Amino acid sequence: MSSCETSPCLKEGTVLNAKWEIVEHIATGGKGEVYRARQTNLDRDVVVKTISREYLADLEGDDEYIQTELQRFHREALAMASIRHPYIVQVYDQDEAMVIEDGVEHSVQYLVMEYVDGPSLRSTMPQEGFCSDEQQAKDWIRAYFLRILDGVQAVHDLGIVHRDIKPENVLLENGTPKIMDFGLAGGIRWSSLTKSHHVEGTITYMAPEQFMDLGETDARGDVYALGKILYEAAIGKMNKKTAFPLKGVSLPSAGTPFLKGLDLIIREATAEEAEERIPSVKKLKERLEQLLADFDESRLHILGLTLPRPGTKLVVVVMALVIGVIIASNWAHHAIMVRQAGEHGEGPEGASTIVSRARDSEPASKQGEGTFPASQVIEEDGVTLRIVPGGELTVPGLGGAAGASPARVFPLYMAETEVTNGQYVRFLNRVLSRISVADEAVKSGGSVWLILGEPFGGYEPIVFRDGRFSVKDPRYDALPVTRVTAQGAQAYARFYGARLPTEIEWYRAALSDKRARSEAPDRAKDIPETHSELEREMIGLVEAYGVLDKVGADASGYSARPSRIPYTVSEFAPNDYGIRGLSANIGEWGIRSGTEREGHATAPKFVILGGMDGTWLLGSTLIRGPEQNPNEALAWVGFRIVKDANPPGGGE
Repeated sequence: MSSCETSPCLKEGTVLNAKWEIVEHIATGGKGEVYRARQTNLDRDVVVKTISREYLADLEGDDEYIQTELQRFHREALAMASIRHPYIVQVYDQDEAMVIEDGVEHSVQYLVMEYVDGPSLRSTMPQEGFCSDEQQAKDWIRAYFLRILDGVQAVHDLGIVHRDIKPENVLLENGTPKIMDFGLAGGIRWSSLTKSHHVEGTITYMAPEQFMDLGETDARGDVYALGKILYEAAIGKMNKKTAFPLKGVSLPSAGTPFLKGLDLIIREATAEEAEERIPSVKKLKERLEQLLADFDESRLHILGLTLPRPGTKLVVVVMALVIGVIIASNWAHHAIMVRQAGEHGEGPEGASTIVSRARDSEPASKQGEGTFPASQVIEEDGVTLRIVPGGELTVPGLGGAAGASPARVFPLYMAETEVTNGQYVRFLNRVLSRISVADEAVKSGGSVWLILGEPFGGYEPIVFRDGRFSVKDPRYDALPVTRVTAQGAQAYARFYGARLPTEIEWYRAALSDKRARSEAPDRAKDIPETHSELEREMIGLVEAYGVLDKVGADASGYSARPSRIPYTVSEFAPNDYGIRGLSANIGEWGIRSGTEREGHATAPKFVILGGMDGTWLLGSTLIRGPEQNPNEALAWVGFRIVKDANPPGGGE
């Protein structure tokens, strides 16, 4: 009896083709085995997948079926190798190796893939489902499901159908989904490998037509599987009473308008007849995005409270009181900080202007050298940097002065505006030799810099054609670039010898906002007189911070849904330092203070500055947002750059 029947066929230490060293056995399935291995020449972890020799032995005598399985294994490698997408596991190699077991030489067919050190999508799906927590359902769809749809769409765009989509075939790498296991992949580019009487796939997520004939299953079969995953996320882990294999499904309880909309999408995605199903993954994503937009209940998080969009006068008053307490407790602190700013520097007027040149090959360690004692610096690509004076700051906690902590900010130059589409396009065209573009992902090495396409329906700012980047419409040139990752923002900054701002630097610059506030539109003046003065102040304040697009059932007369396209970077009045649009246009990538020493013990941690999803100011209170994945490309997040300033005599 072969030892493969009782233990993994490949032993630890086995080296395939002098390159892939087996480290440990991960799993054994019906047809193959999976191992963690090390690529010896690059010293990185990978996954090695093999066809089980025992499985092939069981097929002995059926040469046609053995050849089918070998072709299927080879097809999996071809399918994965043809896709370059941040949400698809990459394949590195596919080959055959000879190994010796018990003195006998055997052939091993293997596939080498990216190693994802994380759980499967199943780990994000609670046993009881999301039906009882509507907000949790929305968050899960945004964080995981929409990105999975992007990955599957990239597969379909190449004429490939996955045909085995299930939670276990989506792994998570630091929260980022990665679709794997293309063992049943097919599509128009390949002839069928499976006879109609052979059933392949996972019955729980299998479309009825796939059960009848795998070879005839098209992209709508993947839509069915995705609909089943969405259904399972909502109701909880399926069992024999709730799985309904090969059937359409619906939510057993849909008590809110949002859940009713979600139920309709699930029913149409899992329709038993393919012709009646949502026709594509792209359409499925559009339907979900529209549902989320229709029920976008922005929430305000203050002092540990979560306040939903106000629907009654009472909630409006409560929100006003909470915000009022914080603003009152920090008003004196705010005045002191503004006065300190005046004592440490003059602002943008009355000094020389310097033009800075890009440093194509400057290493990261050189950041901040060669800075200028001027009130403003104009970068080669047209970015204007304004001086922000240094000084001692007292950073208040959520409760005001009681939670305050000291901080020191050194003088720096901060970009007057966010980096625009036009500026980022010019940067990309200067570094074309370093980047690749595939499936709308602009990458350098293993890092995603930018996601192309439409951040919002009808708005496609940057395109890649004939080997060059361009702004699709001249009107978009001065709009801030978005869907750029923190890695892509850093790459731009380093190219110009700059960096991203820290939270405390952003706080310093945002405190000097008197002029910008005085010239900002008076939103409260458009609110009907029927509201009390307190309600009018509250509504004006909340809208100014971009939290709500309407308040109450009778609010439609004075507040319209804001445009999904950001404003041009010059739209906003400059603050006292000459900086525009802080916390007013889009969120911006920044670095958590204290983690910016890259290459040292503490690696930089990235945050979003501005907006209700990131770090922001309420009065003078710094409310910190969560840390963010630097490879995430968000539709409402861009960046601006900063440089260190070293005036003659040392300065501060």
